[in-house]
Amino acid sequence: MVKKLSKLDYLPLSWIYSQENNIEKHVKLWKSTYWLYSGEIANISSFHKVLNNFYSHPKTELVIRGCNKIVSKQLMKLNFSSIIIGKEAIIELNQNPFTKKSLKELVKRGLKFGHVEEVQYSEKALIKLEELKSNSAHSKEPQLKYLFVDHFINETRLFVFVNNHDSWEGAILVSKNSPNKIQAELLLRRKSAPNGIMEALIYYTYKILKLEGYSEFSLGEVPFIADSDDIPYLSMQFIINIIGRMFKYAYNYEGLYFFKNKFATKWKNIYLCVRREFKFKHIFMIAYKSKLISLALYKLLK
Repeated sequence: MVKKLSKLDYLPLSWIYSQENNIEKHVKLWKSTYWLYSGEIANISSFHKVLNNFYSHPKTELVIRGCNKIVSKQLMKLNFSSIIIGKEAIIELNQNPFTKKSLKELVKRGLKFGHVEEVQYSEKALIKLEELKSNSAHSKEPQLKYLFVDHFINETRLFVFVNNHDSWEGAILVSKNSPNKIQAELLLRRKSAPNGIMEALIYYTYKILKLEGYSEFSLGEVPFIADSDDIPYLSMQFIINIIGRMFKYAYNYEGLYFFKNKFATKWKNIYLCVRREFKFKHIFMIAYKSKLISLALYKLLK
């Protein structure tokens, strides 16, 4: 039987569970303000140690995205506040979304063109993954940064769809987000790949993770889709969601939602957590540093 996750087992999205390491990765947003976008730690209580490097500066502001409600409440004990910015798509591995006729057909269609396998970390795998990236659907656009783990490293796992000519048609890069939870970081599809490739990839990954005893397979966050009941009218969260939806032409969050909703058995609110006072500037600088603004300008001027 799979052990139930405790409150301390949860980590923000794209933080990697590690019993050996206790590190964080950050980018400076502006003077004395840092976005802690990823790291390798054992559990949420380890944030006490991670944040010690910043506590010596009383005016330092810290930002952590990808927090679910449990992580948000734990960070409140460290003087963080939070706002809802989206939802996380989760496949509960004790359930089977692939009983849906539409998904069965897509998986069957995809598997006509090849098979799925897990690839071990190597120089050859890195080269093939970069080739797939350069020929993926959005490869010519500015690439988003810091929002997910976007490189194959030893702490991640890679599942690929290999066609009948030994070419990679799609890939899913995943990380271990807790003792019982795996998160999809990078989802890639070759521009010329036939329909059903990604569905076959997710199905295979789902089966492997279920056999290995994990309880959750997260497909990651979709921003700007929080329920209106969770966001007070004309609050800061409400305004941020409205502004975010104006960028739909650049970042198709609705398309992302419909794709992930085919598989998700559960959706959880996702929060942006800030130590000290939250400002609109935090959202603007995250959009700037993550290249979302560059992507929006590219799409606008294209």
